[in-house]
Parts: sequence; C-alpha cells; structure tokens
Amino acid sequence: MTGAELVPDAEVIMTANQRLGRKVPDLMVRGLHEREILDLAPAMTCDRVHWETVEPIDMAALVAALGHEARTRQWSDGQSRVWVPEGRGHEYRDRIRAWSAEHGVEMVNARVESGVPFRDLDSVPDGLLAELLGACTAWLYSRSYAIRRKLVTEVEGIDDDDVYSLMYLFVHDHADRFDTGRSGRNGTLNLTAFMYGKLRTWPQDAARSAYGRTVVSDRIALHRAHEQSMATTGGAPTEATRAAALGVTVTELRRREDAIATLSGMRNYDELELAEDHGGRDAAMHGGSAAPEVAAETYARSAAVTRALVSAVVDVRKGARRRHDPLALSAAYLAFWEGLGRAQIARELDVLPRTAAAALSRVLAVLDPAELT
Repeated sequence: MTGAELVPDAEVIMTANQRLGRKVPDLMVRGLHEREILDLAPAMTCDRVHWETVEPIDMAALVAALGHEARTRQWSDGQSRVWVPEGRGHEYRDRIRAWSAEHGVEMVNARVESGVPFRDLDSVPDGLLAELLGACTAWLYSRSYAIRRKLVTEVEGIDDDDVYSLMYLFVHDHADRFDTGRSGRNGTLNLTAFMYGKLRTWPQDAARSAYGRTVVSDRIALHRAHEQSMATTGGAPTEATRAAALGVTVTELRRREDAIATLSGMRNYDELELAEDHGGRDAAMHGGSAAPEVAAETYARSAAVTRALVSAVVDVRKGARRRHDPLALSAAYLAFWEGLGRAQIARELDVLPRTAAAALSRVLAVLDPAELT
C-alpha cells in the first residue's frame, strides 16, 4: 500500500497461551502513526440503532433530518445503522420509525444497543483511513492462511480470489470500535493486533451470517460433544449423547444434523457430513465416513431392534388374537430412539409416570433378548 509501512518493533512478549511471541507492529501511513490517524476521529460512547429495510433507504437524508448528533457509517452486511448520543437510542429509534413511515420505508427488526464504542471514521481526511486499513489488511492476509482456508471451505460461494477484498471489508467494519487507549500486560493494543483477535472468529461469524446462528451453534456444540466423548470413552458420541449436548430429543437432533449437512451448504465439515444411515452419522462425527460393512451391520442391527419392538407391541407370535398397544409403542420409541427416561416419557405422553413405566414394562416383558444382539 503506497505510503504505508510498519513501525520496526521486535519486542518479545508472552502470549495468552504462555508462549513467547513478538508484538504485532504499529502501522505508519505517510509518516503518520496509526494512533495519530485514528485520533482524527476521536472515540466516543454512543447508542446504536440498527435495522433492515425492505426497500432502499436514503441514509444521508435520514441523518440530515435527525440532526448533527446522529452519525451513520456503511457496513458490508447491508443493515442500516445510526449512532446517536448515549442514553437516547430509543428516542432516536422512534424518530427513525416516524421518518421511515413518512417516506414510505418499511423498517424491519429495529434494535437499540446502548453504550457501544464508535469512531466517526468517515471524518478522517485525504484517504488516510483507506490506506491505513489497506496496510492492516495486507499484514493480516499474509499471516492468516489457516483462517482464510477455513473461510473458503466452510462458507459456500466464497473463493480464494474473494478473500482479500472480504478481509478488507471485515477490517473496515470493525475499525469504528477500536479503542486506542486499551492496554494490557503487553502494552497498548494497536489496530493490527485488535483486528487479528477479531479475525480468529471471522469464519464462524461469516457462517452464522450465511446460514443462521442456530446452525453454526449446533455445529459447535456437536463438535465439543464429539471431542469430549473421544477423550472419555475413546469413541464417537451416540445419538442420545449428541441430543443431550443440544438439549433436544433425538428426532430434533436428526433434523438439525440434516439441516447442517444439507441445508446449510457448509463444505468440508467432515464431522458433520452425515451419511444416510445412523451408522454413517456416528462415524462421520469423528471426521470420517462409515465403511460399507460397518454401515450395513449397524443398519441390520437397527432393523432387528425395530422388528423386536414392533412385535412386542403388536403381538402376533402367540397365535391368538392380534393385540395392539399404542401406548407401549410410544413409550418404547421414546425410550429406545429418543433416549428419554421414564419421567420424561410420562411428560411427553401426558400420562402419570407409573403409567409410562407400566407401558414400557409391557414391552420389556415380551422382548426376546436374542433379537437385540
């Protein structure tokens, strides 16, 4: 980047992981230190009103109508944002709603965040900000290969050629909240170190934006359940264990895993590229795919268990009259496939616990253990 350079700084520091490292360098643009440039837009504490619109909105006209205390800045996510004096966010939100209604603009999901840091970086003159952010992006790009690969592999539609420009937008979006006065055990935090810390969660944040927060949160919870299971039992977690990690039933777990695997379009999540059958699900959770014979064996056993349970509640083995027991079938399903305890089964079926226990006992009493092995 023309006119931009690094401040020589080989200071050795202790990282958060108790390892020796080197301090991230400060940046210089046209002979100006990064702190001098950022101080042209002093840090403030504001309330932020942000929302989405169905139709395009003229932000310049809106801010002009709100007065000189309101400021706006364009972010890459397409949302509208206005920063206003601290403590007056709800007042300005109502004014923005009134202005939008008057101009035929529909606001969606308007929110107020109180006490957020803000710099009006658009007030920095002569293109200094663009050069500073460009220098920061260049430094980060050359030292973030793993992060870049993760972004490309996990978010559908992003290619290697897109990453540099996207990283610049990322840096641009976060620059207004940087606090030049923040310090720690290794001294004052500089812009590049601040951005590098933010960049670590960039692929995850991008995936949340692309696919929805629930999908990515589920993926993280399932990955942690897998790691814990491998550490404690040496094997992949069962469906019941994965369901417990998400706090849902096994049926809901399967729906969410299918959403992660097929609807989200996330690529190369090996632990979540789930196979069609449950054997494939379990094997895929630890980064591989089930061998055909393992999948077939698991499927065959699952089918045997299913037949045994159905025959236990639809009794045709004794040659007498056909007997149906739908309550027992429901209890057996919730116990064997959903992994619920008897008290939970009672709540699901809206019966007394002893009624649920009796229904399950009727199944267990007629099951042939040989059919379950």
